[in-house]
Amino acid sequence: MNAPKQILAEKFSFTSSIKADVWQPKTSPQAFEWWYFDALSEDGRDAVVIIFLDNFIFSPRYNSVNRKHYKFADKLLKRKTLQYNNCFPALAFTYYRDGKPVYRAINEFLPEDFTASQDKPSCQMGGNFFRLESAPYGSGYILSINAKLRKNRHLEAHFEWLSIESDFLPDKILNKNDSHVWNLVVARADVTGRISITDDKSKPEDVVHFRGTGYHDHNFDNRWLPETVSEWQWGRAHFADATAIFYRYKEMGEANPTTKLFTVRDGALRDHDSDYEQQSFNRDKFGIKYPTRLRLTAKDNISLHVEQSKIIDSSFFYLRFLSEMTLTLRDGKPRKAVGITESLSPKALKYRWLDWLTNMRIGREGKGSLLP
Repeated sequence: MNAPKQILAEKFSFTSSIKADVWQPKTSPQAFEWWYFDALSEDGRDAVVIIFLDNFIFSPRYNSVNRKHYKFADKLLKRKTLQYNNCFPALAFTYYRDGKPVYRAINEFLPEDFTASQDKPSCQMGGNFFRLESAPYGSGYILSINAKLRKNRHLEAHFEWLSIESDFLPDKILNKNDSHVWNLVVARADVTGRISITDDKSKPEDVVHFRGTGYHDHNFDNRWLPETVSEWQWGRAHFADATAIFYRYKEMGEANPTTKLFTVRDGALRDHDSDYEQQSFNRDKFGIKYPTRLRLTAKDNISLHVEQSKIIDSSFFYLRFLSEMTLTLRDGKPRKAVGITESLSPKALKYRWLDWLTNMRIGREGKGSLLP
């Protein structure tokens, strides 16, 4: 068990702010940010994960530039072959049914296809966008997806993330220069949407109607991920009367990870330093070792038990799970729910020999990927 460790401002900067959910201009090729949206359906069978990235952290092109930067930065800069204004934007969309990916589209775009606002939450790449909108019934995010699937099929989706729990720290000052910034924008949202699939001749194949509960966060950093992050675990679950979000984060050179448990109840966000235990390790098909059981404990007998029971997505760099979670608050009452957890293992992004495998999952130049 590791004792709780206070977050250092220069290493990890946390907020919960709609105002800060805007694009940050980049000054180096390492810098990246992503806007993450997920949702689980009311019956627990369906899940959706949508990510907009201004610099795709898994892209062989992004990582190739940064491998060169770290090995030959001075030489390349003299030759003017490193261009800081280049980026590799991407959209990642996955729809899961019964714990298995049904439709996955990872589409990478040219820099000129990407636009984002520094004044309000909005981003567009190609025919895909999200933006914050207000309506008489509340405010939330509108997402529109037009993506290419493998075998030249087409996916069109329209979603609304109506904010229920959000914007807890709207004016918190962030360290944006040399730390990782995590913005827990929307802890809970009502999510509705529709997914349409057509074949290579534009003939309708499938229509999915979605309703459930969702989440949205925003991450950015000015540093290359595999040279910065050693360990990163994250998860969230929505209970009938509370929301729980946790993370475990460790940077290169740090002795111990930082572990935090956040709870939302009665409209208030609470931040808990947590002890952490992990048990029953397995290894997935790509070689990533992971614990199947996690336990986070904080003061006042607050605890979160996590059973990472089902891997729903995996690669050489990350794992995504459907996890059974049990949250106990001060009232001593255990609450149970299924949530989403992730484990990130970015070290392998340094290895050039993996680029060709990763590339087969990415669609480019208006075409779908070779692999699902």
